[in-house]
Amino acid sequence: MNEYLLIKLLHILGFAYWLGGDLGVFYSSYFVADANRSTDVRVATAKILFALDQAPRICMTLMLPLGTHLAWKLGVLNLSATTMALIWLMGAAWLTMVITLHAAAQSKGKAMLTVFDFFFRITLALGLIAAGAISLLTSEPLMPYWLAAKLMIFGGLVGCGLIVRIKLKPFGPAFANLARGQADDSDNAAIRASLAGTRPFVVTIWAGLIASAALGIHLI
Repeated sequence: MNEYLLIKLLHILGFAYWLGGDLGVFYSSYFVADANRSTDVRVATAKILFALDQAPRICMTLMLPLGTHLAWKLGVLNLSATTMALIWLMGAAWLTMVITLHAAAQSKGKAMLTVFDFFFRITLALGLIAAGAISLLTSEPLMPYWLAAKLMIFGGLVGCGLIVRIKLKPFGPAFANLARGQADDSDNAAIRASLAGTRPFVVTIWAGLIASAALGIHLI
């Protein structure tokens, strides 16, 4: 089997499931926010939304090692095999953290892991943006312009995801009341406002994904 083509296929699938999953989550959010619908419908839709949301989360963690591996195989990124292996190890650790946070019950350990994940993403986003910017601005680029731009975009997408997480903070307690059948007008308002607050950043993520794909196929 051709390693390059396999990685390329997985990279394309990651793009498709990230964007497609986000579209499903985006559409479902309107049903969850609609106070005119029954509690059962809103709670059931939210369960679908949470399940769908795992696809973009998983794809995000895999896109970085997949994309780096592609660039490495193309010869446009000068990395040692050891460095490439470490990038895959980081991606596997990040994926494990994402799955663990989704599956784990509320606990002190989960709270600590959530904080660690948050600051890991901040560090990753800033590091990728800095690496891309340095390559674009230096007289001897570390990588082609399209790859540097893709790294900066990916860092920006990670940042948008963090903002979405912050915007959703009021959602949790309000939705818990909804699931118990105890939601009042303030809970419904909190659900509606928090979901509405995420949408500009979700759309920004879509735009970033499309721009990154255009760079990858050298359309821009």
